[in-house]
Amino acid sequence: MGPKKAPAGKKKEGNPENGGELTAEEKAKLFMLTCQSLQVQLSERSEEASKALAAKREYKSRIEQIQRDFEEEQKQTFEITQDMTRQYKGMQEELLTRINKLEDTIQDLNDRLAEADVRQERVMKDKNHIIAMKDQEIHDLKSKMDEMAEEFGEMLRETLEKMRERIEISSNNYEGPDLLIQQRMEELKVSDP
Repeated sequence: MGPKKAPAGKKKEGNPENGGELTAEEKAKLFMLTCQSLQVQLSERSEEASKALAAKREYKSRIEQIQRDFEEEQKQTFEITQDMTRQYKGMQEELLTRINKLEDTIQDLNDRLAEADVRQERVMKDKNHIIAMKDQEIHDLKSKMDEMAEEFGEMLRETLEKMRERIEISSNNYEGPDLLIQQRMEELKVSDP
């Protein structure tokens, strides 16, 4: 509200509208109005400051909550990372142990295979040697059998020859069925190799 105007009939020389000096009453009103205006501004700014403080508190609370959530998340991430690292190391250790066992098994099997190859080679050598010995023995026995067959054939011829001679001697002494025996002996002689 502005200062009151003077009634229309009365004009003062010190009219503030004309740029004149204010009276004490007008100054007091002006100060009162300025004070009220400043109080309104103060209350508005106090309200804004209260709102700003409330917002600040709310933001600070939210930041603290976010910070707590972040720290909790970081802690969980760290725990999960530790757990995963522990599991990874455990699995790595287990796999290394398994790999070492399998390598030992492979080495053992390779050693056994090498031993089996050596044994097989030795058995094959022994077998080939035995076969060669048996072949030689068979050859020797065949030769001996052939010699014995020849000796036996020779003995048989000699025996037949002696029997024929005796038959002839006896047939000279006694003639008859001996002639048949002699013919038979000659047939056997012809068929003998």
